[in-house]
Amino acid sequence: MEAKERIKKAYEFLRSNGTVHTQQDVADVMGVKKENISRAFNGNEKYLTPNFIARFNNAFGGIFNVDWLIKEHGEMLKKVDNKKIESSISQNDIKEGDYSGTLVYDIDATCGTDQRDIYFTQENIIGSVNLPNISKDSKIIRANGDSMEPRIFDGNMVVIREIHNLEDIFYGQMYLILLDEYRMIKYIRRYEPDEENYIILRSENPKYDDIKLHKGKIRKMFIVENILSVKTQL
Repeated sequence: MEAKERIKKAYEFLRSNGTVHTQQDVADVMGVKKENISRAFNGNEKYLTPNFIARFNNAFGGIFNVDWLIKEHGEMLKKVDNKKIESSISQNDIKEGDYSGTLVYDIDATCGTDQRDIYFTQENIIGSVNLPNISKDSKIIRANGDSMEPRIFDGNMVVIREIHNLEDIFYGQMYLILLDEYRMIKYIRRYEPDEENYIILRSENPKYDDIKLHKGKIRKMFIVENILSVKTQL
C-alpha cells in the first residue's frame, strides 16, 4: 500500500466516525489550504511529507500510528481510548416522532449472540437524537447482553454505521456483525495466520472466548461509533 493510500484510509476513518466529511474539513482543522490537502492525498511528494503526516495526525488528536502512515509498520490506529466514544443522554434527549436528528430504532443489537436480522424500517423508528459529533447518517439501537461489559452494559444504546467493504475494517475497533445465524457486537482483531480470510471476534468480558470467523460468513457489518448511556429520570 502506497503512502497516499494510507493517508486516504486514515481520512476515510475520520469520515466514517463523523469527525470530518470533506477534504475542506481536514484543511480547516489543519489550518492549510484545501488544495494542499488534495495534492497530498493524491501522492504529490512535495506535499505528502513526513512533516505533513505528523501535522495531520496531531490535528486529529494523535490517534494514528505515524509509523504506519509513513512506512506501514504496525496498525493504523494507536490503542484507542474507548472512553472518548462514550456519551450520556437522558430519555428526554430522544425526541419521539422527530426525524430531524440521528434516528433511534426500536431494535436491539446483541452483546452475545442472537438469531434475528436487523431491519431499519420506518415502523421501527422511535424518534431521533441531536448530539454533537454524531452523524445524522448513522443509526441508534439498543444493546442487549453482557459480553461487552463493562464497556457496553445491557440497555445502553449504540451509534452504528454500515460498512460495505471488508477492506474498510479498522482492526481493534468495535463492530456489530451479522451472520446467517447470529449477530453480535465484538472487537475485530487480526487473525495473523490467515488474515486474508479470517478475523478474530473478541469480547470485553473475559468470560467469553475469542471467535475465529471466516470473512465470507459476514452478511452485514456496522462500526460502533459511539456508546450512549441513557440516564434514568427520577
